[in-house]
Amino acid sequence: MTPKIKKQRQPKVAIVHDRLNVRGGGERVLEEIAALFPRAPIYTLIYEPSLFADSEIGKHAVRTSFIQRLPKAASHHRYYIPLMPLAVEGFDLSRFDIIISSSAAFAHGVRTTPRQLHISYIHSPMRYAWHQYQQHVARSGVGSPFIRLLLAYLRRWDRGASQSADWLLANSAWTTQLIRKAFHRQAEVLYPPVHTEWFKPAAQRDDYYLAVSRLVPYKRVDLIVGAFSKLGRPLVVVGEGPEGKKIRSLAKGNIRILGYQPRQAIIDLMQKAKAFVHAAEEDFGIAAVEAQAAGLPVLAYGHGGLTETVVEGRTGLFFREQTEESLMGAVIEFEAHGHFNARASQKNAERFSVDKFKSGLAAFVDQKWHSFLGSTQFQSEI
Repeated sequence: MTPKIKKQRQPKVAIVHDRLNVRGGGERVLEEIAALFPRAPIYTLIYEPSLFADSEIGKHAVRTSFIQRLPKAASHHRYYIPLMPLAVEGFDLSRFDIIISSSAAFAHGVRTTPRQLHISYIHSPMRYAWHQYQQHVARSGVGSPFIRLLLAYLRRWDRGASQSADWLLANSAWTTQLIRKAFHRQAEVLYPPVHTEWFKPAAQRDDYYLAVSRLVPYKRVDLIVGAFSKLGRPLVVVGEGPEGKKIRSLAKGNIRILGYQPRQAIIDLMQKAKAFVHAAEEDFGIAAVEAQAAGLPVLAYGHGGLTETVVEGRTGLFFREQTEESLMGAVIEFEAHGHFNARASQKNAERFSVDKFKSGLAAFVDQKWHSFLGSTQFQSEI
């Protein structure tokens, strides 16, 4: 008589993300993680459902923290930053086998047990507590003593919280260096997913430069607008955020600030632009890869994750200082440089496709779960 083989129970997966009151690069990564695990609930500090009605995220059960119930949590989340460590630690994940956190600040701090596997995808260590500390203190003005105390507390919490994850993944080699410095831990690189298949260079390009970014201080869109106001070159800026009013006040007549634009409008703008401009010290920079998929040369600040995605002289040019003058010099050099090969840019962008991210993450989780149990093979839910 043939013995019955007991069917192995499929592990229960939960996904944790910092907050879902904006749509940016981190949320694009989360969409693909969510697609890979379609039955996994998503735990997050704050959720604005209307932003994700057309997204894979909107198909999932989303669980929020107590911060969701506080006044104006979605629009004024910064006021509640001191409460966020407590809130993320309050999630009860005890019924899950595998926890996948997507973190640029707090999600990696969820509490787990030795019987759970926790893999954390780190977009960046908490920027304002670590590598952008001085900028945030300088902007805080008379409130700087309080900000210093808060950031000191967050650094202590962040380093301690980072030790709870069994494995760390990072979105770039640049981010692994930040992780090593902040957390005293090693991380493996898994580049974020980019929908390179959405883009195709237009047969004829228009005469404008393009910037696509959230309008927040570290993105330095103010620097781009200032430089192009002096140059007089046509510039289109896509994005919204707390810096919007300031950036509009800097823009002269040669600059159009479009605010939020739907996906197809951004695709059309990228496919017809002259070049893409990026001035932030970026951890990875999805928009710059999308631009290359559209055949666009990228003019970028040559520091951070973009040095891994842009091939200087072949798919773009770097400016070396985060100043208007340095960016202006790069624009002038670009215009004198001559033709950039659109196909070379496209081919370079294909290194960062969605399929490569999803297969890489599935293989990583499979391997770590297999090692964790010793005898049980993990199978993704797709």
